[in-house]
Amino acid sequence: MRSLLLIFVCGFLAGGFGDQRDSISPLLAKESSRQKKNPTQENISKFMQAKLDSSKDVLEGLVTEDFALIQKGTKKMIEMSNATEWQLVEGPIFAQQSAEFRNAAKDVAKYAQKKNIDGASLSYLHLTMTCIACHKQIKKSVVVMK
Repeated sequence: MRSLLLIFVCGFLAGGFGDQRDSISPLLAKESSRQKKNPTQENISKFMQAKLDSSKDVLEGLVTEDFALIQKGTKKMIEMSNATEWQLVEGPIFAQQSAEFRNAAKDVAKYAQKKNIDGASLSYLHLTMTCIACHKQIKKSVVVMK
């Protein structure tokens, strides 16, 4: 069952472990948000790529059962979810989605701390579903705002 779940998660999130893993740090993301009140599409893309790279760290940790790497990746994602770039849309729906993302990331870290690969894997799947749901909502919001 565990190997089937990991295969599913890997297939679901396949994208490789690219060289851009540390292209932008959460601290750099926070600094760039202080410099510009209106983030550009390029800055948003870099920020989201860094978040994706942290997610890939978590996936790599799950596949290799490297619990420290899982915790490192989830810690970065939680830090980034508190950054200004994260707040692209204001309102209760986005606030709820952000809270759900952070809670899911905390669950992944909690299971990693307990060295529970099954719990961490299932929590990671939930975490990725929160990302997908939020991106769908953002796309709907952008269409409505145009």
